[in-house]
Amino acid sequence: MLPATNPLFQWGLKTFGAWRFDVSGDAELVPLSFRLKEKHLSRFATPEALDARLDQIDAIRPIERVFVMGCGRSGTWLLTGLMSTFEDVCVVAKEMPVELFAQLTSTGQTLILKRNLVAFKRFTDIPARIKIAYIIRHPFDVLTSHHPATKRRVYHITPTRWAGEMQALRLGLESGREHLCVIRYEDLVTDSGAAEKKLRDELGLKSKMPVQDFTRAFNPSKRASKAMHGIRRIDTHSLHKYKSDPERIAYLKTIKPQLGETLDWVASRFCYDTSL
Repeated sequence: MLPATNPLFQWGLKTFGAWRFDVSGDAELVPLSFRLKEKHLSRFATPEALDARLDQIDAIRPIERVFVMGCGRSGTWLLTGLMSTFEDVCVVAKEMPVELFAQLTSTGQTLILKRNLVAFKRFTDIPARIKIAYIIRHPFDVLTSHHPATKRRVYHITPTRWAGEMQALRLGLESGREHLCVIRYEDLVTDSGAAEKKLRDELGLKSKMPVQDFTRAFNPSKRASKAMHGIRRIDTHSLHKYKSDPERIAYLKTIKPQLGETLDWVASRFCYDTSL
C-alpha cells in the first residue's frame, strides 16, 4: 500500500474517493488500487482469496467492515444512509460487490459498503470477518413496491428474486453466521432509537448523532436519491401501502402460491401477517 504522503496516493484518494464514489461519514475512502472495475476483482471471488487479501490490508492498519444487505425495495438505501450517523465510519453510497473490500480501506475505523444486485447469491461466501447489516421488510410491501428505474414491469422485485434473497438470509441465520445483524424495516421507522442501539451493539459501532438526523450526514448520488424517492426524514408513511390498494392485493393473491414455504418462514421468523 502506498503511504499517505505519496503524491500518487493523494491523487488516487482525490480521484477515486471524491469523483468515482459518493462517500459519507467522518472518515475518508482510501483506494488501494487504481484498477477498480469489477472484472479486476475476480481474483478475490473465493472467500479464501478475499480473506487473505483482507489479512494483508489489516496487517498495515486494521479496520472493521460492514456490508449492508437486503432485498431490493426493503430499505437498503435507508439503512446505508443511517450508517453515516455512526462515529468514525466511511460509507460508500454506491452498490458494490463484496470483493471491493479487497481494493479499499479507510482513514476511519469502519468501512461500509452497500451490496450489489447479486450479492445474495454469494451470501455464504462472505468471510465472517465482514459484518453484515441486513434489512428485511414485509414481503408484500417489497413485492408491490415501485422503482423509478423499472420500466418493463409494474413492480420492481420479482417473486424469484425475493425468494432467492430470503433463502440466502435463512441459510445465514440457520448456519449461525457470526456478525449478522438483522433489522426489520418496520422497527426502524417506528422506533429508530431501538434500531440504532441494535446496530450499535451488534456491529460494534458508536453513535455520533441520532439516526433520525441521517439526512445531515448522508451524501448519496442522484441515482440513490431517486431510488429512495428523495432524501427525507424517517416516517411511517411507507408501511403496508398494499393494504389500501386493490390492484396490489389482487397481484399478491396471484403470486402468493409461488412464495410457498419461504413466505411461511419469513412470516413466522419476523412476525409478519401475510393474510390477504
